[in-house]
Amino acid sequence: MNKTISINLGGMVFNIEEEAYNILRVYLDRIQQNFINDKAATEIMADIEGRIAELFQERNTDRKNVVAAEDVEQVIAIMGRPEDYVSEDSDATNKTSSTSSNTHSSSSSRTNSRRRIFRDTDDAVLGGVCSGLSHYFGCDPIVIRLIMVVLAFVSFGTAIFGYILFWALVPAAWTTAEKLQMRGEPVNVDNISRFVNDEAKSAAEKVGKFGRRVGDNVRAASGTVAHGLGRVLSVCFGLLFLFFGIILLISLVFFLGFSEYQFFGFDGNNWEMLDSIIFANDGTLWVLVLGIVLVMIAPALGLIYTAVKLITATNKRIKGFGVTLISLFIIGIVLCTYGGVHTTKQFVHDGKISSEITLTNVSSDTLVFDVLPDDVFIGRNLRNDEFPQLIKKQGDKIYYGRPIEVDFRPTKETKFSVEIEKKSNGKNIGEAGNFARNISYDHELRNDSLIFSAYFTTPATDVYRMQRMDITVFVPEGKYVRFGNNAELITWFRNPEEPNKVLRMGKDGLVEVDDYEEELRSDSVVIKGELTIH
Repeated sequence: MNKTISINLGGMVFNIEEEAYNILRVYLDRIQQNFINDKAATEIMADIEGRIAELFQERNTDRKNVVAAEDVEQVIAIMGRPEDYVSEDSDATNKTSSTSSNTHSSSSSRTNSRRRIFRDTDDAVLGGVCSGLSHYFGCDPIVIRLIMVVLAFVSFGTAIFGYILFWALVPAAWTTAEKLQMRGEPVNVDNISRFVNDEAKSAAEKVGKFGRRVGDNVRAASGTVAHGLGRVLSVCFGLLFLFFGIILLISLVFFLGFSEYQFFGFDGNNWEMLDSIIFANDGTLWVLVLGIVLVMIAPALGLIYTAVKLITATNKRIKGFGVTLISLFIIGIVLCTYGGVHTTKQFVHDGKISSEITLTNVSSDTLVFDVLPDDVFIGRNLRNDEFPQLIKKQGDKIYYGRPIEVDFRPTKETKFSVEIEKKSNGKNIGEAGNFARNISYDHELRNDSLIFSAYFTTPATDVYRMQRMDITVFVPEGKYVRFGNNAELITWFRNPEEPNKVLRMGKDGLVEVDDYEEELRSDSVVIKGELTIH
């Protein structure tokens, strides 16, 4: 049975065995004696005690709540013994006698020299994120800041969420021990004393420390009122973070449910067709989906985690949680960037195949424009139906009910004519041209009637690259156009409320005719016939 003593070390309370307490007390007294002439002795001792307290806390477990002598010895091995570190005015004899001991301390402290990620608030523009990363990767902070600016533009602002996530999850390096760990230096007596003295030489740091001390005094003087106000603000910010985190999670659920999000107009009910027709089942779609999920879930969990900490006022952290979320967010950005760039490259070049036909068989001054009944997209009656509803893969063909654009323009020629353009995009000009050439679109001329199909087709092996049809009908000025019963499937010109309305071509385009029969009589024009399509 060993006697234990309760001590306060670095602001933390520990139960320590009496033997261990004696060893620790002698150790701290010898360190204090070593720095007795140092102006920063008080601050050095405070940082050393704080670091020792952290090491004790790391060694405490649920089954072991008492600091034993072996724990103290292990901490001393990490921190180094006072005789291992001498001031510059020490004689050579002391330096020689400490060689073997210094070797032991150096070897024991190497295990503590791994860099840890912190925010460097001493060199911060906003939250010290870029400066902290520069210490971790061993580069100049300006390099990280430039990369962050570039990412903010390239990701259309998405990288800013990553910055905020890092700011919320990664703690700032406040203590000397944390600042040494941020730089990858061993946290021992020698480095703590050197670091504190280096900071003391900086006028800016002196002002900063003075400001912090004043702030501490003000906060202490404000007492309960300031503490209560701080808790209210913490809870308010926590609730705000929780709200945004839940909103992101709800958005993610909608995204996974494919009910509100679309690609190229395709919602979740048609994503299999989207993957087949646009992405040729090459996996790019699922890379994009996974990237979007990671980009959304990482900030959501980070905000909720931070909200819980603020609301409950706990300092406990889940080890590695912040780094994991940041890593997932970065992976999501990379996947989205790869999928977006890869997809965009497939659409960068335009291809066009055009042909022009003079309608020599139209003998009257009135051209009837109509569309064949739609036997593929049964039930459609307007051209403005949603694009995903007007695309169908059937057999060895893909059917497109749109986009088919029809325009009517005036011409000085005496004959009607029509220009048909097949257009497509592709990753290069040759591919775009081939896709355009593979478009099949039926049309015919019957007497005075120009008849088009309600859809065009491509081979099933051709992926979707914005294939489209542009039809331009050139009408001599002063002549007329009548629209058939199905014309509204591909054009806006037919008015369903006045289905028999005839339009005349003026200098600026088609205009309505008040009395078509009267105009024909005055011009002595005979109508050759009209078309009715069933």
